[in-house]
Amino acid sequence: MKVQSNLNTAQYQNHINNMKANEEQQKKASKELTTGKKVNTAADDAVAMSISEQLMKEAKSLTTGSSNISYGIDAANIADGALSNISDSLGDIEQNSVRAMNGLYSESDRAILQEANEQTVATINQTINQASYNGKNLLDGTTGDININTGTASATITETDAKAAMADLENFDVSGNPDEISTEALDSAYSSVSSMRSQIGAETNGLSAAYDVNNNTAENLTAAQAAKEDAEFNESVTKMKSSGVVGAAQNMTMKNQMESQENLVNKLFQA
Repeated sequence: MKVQSNLNTAQYQNHINNMKANEEQQKKASKELTTGKKVNTAADDAVAMSISEQLMKEAKSLTTGSSNISYGIDAANIADGALSNISDSLGDIEQNSVRAMNGLYSESDRAILQEANEQTVATINQTINQASYNGKNLLDGTTGDININTGTASATITETDAKAAMADLENFDVSGNPDEISTEALDSAYSSVSSMRSQIGAETNGLSAAYDVNNNTAENLTAAQAAKEDAEFNESVTKMKSSGVVGAAQNMTMKNQMESQENLVNKLFQA
């Protein structure tokens, strides 16, 4: 007669618990390899997940801030480009004015120069009206200061009112007595444009510096977040293989123990 025996309840339950734990370890390693992350749920590491999410939130905020800054830089460059064109136009007016001051020029000559200046002033006004970004005029004084949220703070593009600065050019006249021509309005316009460009240049430099800081900080935050959350491929592979070997060993151990007990009982009965 052959008697089949089972492990006692305690041993059996212990084996089952060990096998379940090993299966969970294998599943976790498999998920790490699938997702590329060692922290996939709060159960994996609640603290690491909380820190990781906060780091990612900060990094995303800075990345969005960098986009805002880039828009601000684009707007500032448009304004500066327009002011550069206005400065060139003022140079044309100045040349015509110097010619008009020449006593050898006739009244008709000065009238032609005056007409050319008036056309240039019209071009300046057109440049001012067309200098805009996303529907916001940058040079006519109607938009006000523009605040740029950087993600952690804010920067400002100061209102630039080139229209007001150029207003006196509307009455600038070089067609009269050459000895009485005054360049005061022209000099004032030049000075205003120079001041505006200096202001915009300083603000553009500030925005560019903030952009670089944002990107550098976001990169560091992303690296820190990855260190908290991303899986180490080699470690995950090792855990996967190890859990497979352990599982096989556990099954073999259980089988051997059961066979050993069966043999022992059978020998007792045979005796």
